[in-house]
Amino acid sequence: MDFSRRHFLALATAAAANFDSIPVFAQDATTLDQVKARKQLRIGVTSAEPWFFKDPLSEKWTGIGVAMGEKLAANLGVEMVPVETTWANAVAALQANQIDLMFVLDPTDERRKAIDFPDAPLFYYAMGALVPENGPFASWTTIDKPGTRIGVTLGTSLDKNVTAMAKSAAISRFSNNDEAIAAFAAKRVDVVVQFHPALVVQYARLKLGKVILPEPVTPVATSAGLRKEQSTAFRDWVNTQFAELYKAGVPNQLFATYLKSKNIDATGIPGLIKEAW
Repeated sequence: MDFSRRHFLALATAAAANFDSIPVFAQDATTLDQVKARKQLRIGVTSAEPWFFKDPLSEKWTGIGVAMGEKLAANLGVEMVPVETTWANAVAALQANQIDLMFVLDPTDERRKAIDFPDAPLFYYAMGALVPENGPFASWTTIDKPGTRIGVTLGTSLDKNVTAMAKSAAISRFSNNDEAIAAFAAKRVDVVVQFHPALVVQYARLKLGKVILPEPVTPVATSAGLRKEQSTAFRDWVNTQFAELYKAGVPNQLFATYLKSKNIDATGIPGLIKEAW
């Protein structure tokens, strides 16, 4: 009986010590409060260059989204922590408080019903297409023909856009960008639609087909998703950060740095600041 009591007390003491080391948040604690208390800014990451790339050997994440997350974390004096997810699951991960931000998430009307977005854009890109070198594709009209097979990444705004646009072509959906490109290489799809920065990186690695910006070319503003909450403190802070970084041309700098890390010449490639296109 004495042994059981001593054993119980030892377990209780250990549990109390562990509990003290875990941040405890009030129900009304804002995301900004939680990030500061946790000393961590958790960003969602998924396989999608140039936004997110996981080195298969070191398992370290890099990319424009990761670099942006590091900048925001540094400005808050906290650590940036990558949390693996998918584009399709990112909204649910935010709602479940598994991540604090998901970069390069377009603020569609459907997503706005479930999560929040800052007003200032993160940066801009355009819908591009990876097509066969001698293919008959130059515009969205020539792509949307019977018999054309289009590959897109499931759960992205491109998935929604292509679904609305394509009336005659067949659409195949893949869990990430790499799978869509692999399908193109295997000739299981004729066209892969992704935003132009992602296609530039994919083409440089694949050296197959060509990247085009089908007419009409329309700049698309992307952003970062965050949880809906009564307080606007975190959203306002992120909004200010995005506006300042965009004005300073930081998205273009991060894009050029990432392309250089992949031995890709950024000369002539449209960047992420639409005013410079």
